[in-house]
Amino acid sequence: MPRYYDIDTILAEEELLTVKPKFSFAHLSHLDPDSHHRAAHGRKRRREGDDDVNEKGKGGGGGSHHHLSEGTKIRMPLWVVDRWAMLNFVRIPAPPKHYRQRMKERLEADAVHMNLCSKTDHYFLAGTLLVNLLLRAAHVHRQNNPPSSSSRTTAASAAESLAMERLAHDARSLQLSLLSAMMGERLCRNFDWTLSALDAMEDDVSGWVMRLSTLERRMFGWGLDASGAVRAWREYGCGRLGVSLAVLKGRSIAGGRGGTSSSATAAAGTTPAGGSSSGGGKKRRVVTPVGGGGSS
Repeated sequence: MPRYYDIDTILAEEELLTVKPKFSFAHLSHLDPDSHHRAAHGRKRRREGDDDVNEKGKGGGGGSHHHLSEGTKIRMPLWVVDRWAMLNFVRIPAPPKHYRQRMKERLEADAVHMNLCSKTDHYFLAGTLLVNLLLRAAHVHRQNNPPSSSSRTTAASAAESLAMERLAHDARSLQLSLLSAMMGERLCRNFDWTLSALDAMEDDVSGWVMRLSTLERRMFGWGLDASGAVRAWREYGCGRLGVSLAVLKGRSIAGGRGGTSSSATAAAGTTPAGGSSSGGGKKRRVVTPVGGGGSS
């Protein structure tokens, strides 16, 4: 799951969803962009002497009480809909257009040439958050409305349950579509372009990068860094290896012991090359090999 303070998650949660309130909300008519038009139309008809205007209906949603009527289509960001859907305040009719069946078919047909950045910058992350929201909303609805064989089940509740099941099915289909588009041919082509980006005279990658979402651009940057590191290693080799910090610490510890190595040498009865040992009055001959295959 994304982190709470992740900036990409915060931006992805700004994805707008179309929802419908399940009951009227007071003092929230400003969420409906058409409320002021209906209010102006109602005031005009009242000035003309029409007393039959129903201010409590949908046409009076922007009246003096500023009610947001039940069933009014409003657009809200995903982070707001998440809380309201869990409280069973709103109904989600369908996902946004760029996450519906037509878009999924286009991704399956030719995902490489799709310009996902024109839909939304955080296409895959916002889609993943949307799938999670729809599945949780369907789960909450099933918990609050368990299946029952009683005849008291109304047609409206049955239709709502059917709509939620259809929405959950669309969410699972969208999840598979996002995974196949993100981890399929589009990913392979993305890393292929990282090899061409190293040579500015070979290909221009700006046209490809403009079609990528934010996640894919980040993956493109990682692939570019890795390709550059491989190219530098092939040209310059591994270079000179530095001394490990553990070795330096070991030398400092050994030097602080003061003569530990010499005492260990004496205890073992060994002498340096060209020297002799005094143990037992016998001399130890040290043979130095001669290069070139000659005899010593």
